Amino acid sequence: MDAFLRVLEVRGMTAATRRSYASDLRQLVEWLAGRSGELAALDRPMVRAFAADLGRRGYAPATLARKLSTLRTLCRYLTERGMLGADPTRLLPGPRGRRRLPRSLRLDEVMAVLEAACGGEPQELRDRAIFELLYGCGLRSQELVDLELGDMHQGSAEMIVRGKGGKMRVVPLGEEAAAALRRYLERGRGLLAQGSDEARYTEGPLLLSRSGRALLTSDIRRIVVKYCRIAGIEPASPHMLRHAYATHMLERGADLRAIQELLGHSSVATTQVYTHVSGAHLRRTYKLHHPRA
Repeated sequence: MDAFLRVLEVRGMTAATRRSYASDLRQLVEWLAGRSGELAALDRPMVRAFAADLGRRGYAPATLARKLSTLRTLCRYLTERGMLGADPTRLLPGPRGRRRLPRSLRLDEVMAVLEAACGGEPQELRDRAIFELLYGCGLRSQELVDLELGDMHQGSAEMIVRGKGGKMRVVPLGEEAAAALRRYLERGRGLLAQGSDEARYTEGPLLLSRSGRALLTSDIRRIVVKYCRIAGIEPASPHMLRHAYATHMLERGADLRAIQELLGHSSVATTQVYTHVSGAHLRRTYKLHHPRA
């Protein structure tokens, strides 16, 4: 199992996904142990029985799909190394999940949160920069906390972002995001870095905690919920600001292919799921373009 997880790391799988896979593997091993089975003896009846047991546990479709993906990836790994004679998951069906549009923040909700994050203390300057990067640049939480000082190229109004699977992309910095970053770097980060043993000003993580450590994705979630509460709106997730980034650009005429590049999606199909288009926008588009409207 350790060797399998190391291979996933080499292939570029994120740490968060590897943690999920490790949890899924432990569940499989425990299930096998309860039936006096072992990984090297996995066959099609055992795989089907395990999948059926997962299906009875009431997991969300996305969770069930990931657990089955872990099982398939493991069996391919074992088959490639000759530990299994044949891949027992080759014909294993996956869950049929409902594809739901993600909830997206309205523009007035985004503006309310931005107005709530308007203080001048070091942490407040950092928090405003966080929101400007989440909504102004469409970053994932992990991409945000992975940003280094050297990734910021304010002279050319762009930054380097490390996406899923180690893919890197250049993302433009809007005026508001650039201004918020400048205020944070000039009046916030240096004071936060003083609480760290490595108070570096030219390299290191862009976003720091009060004690000078790099922020975690859990910190980003907590900060977003905090300012939603201050703004008086329903608690949101950091990813909902990414949804809003894509949706609001699409509603203002941005090309879906360009949004795909900005979000760092390998497939435009993924971008289509992220971009929830309001009914009012669809009606305006229909009236503008259809000859019988």
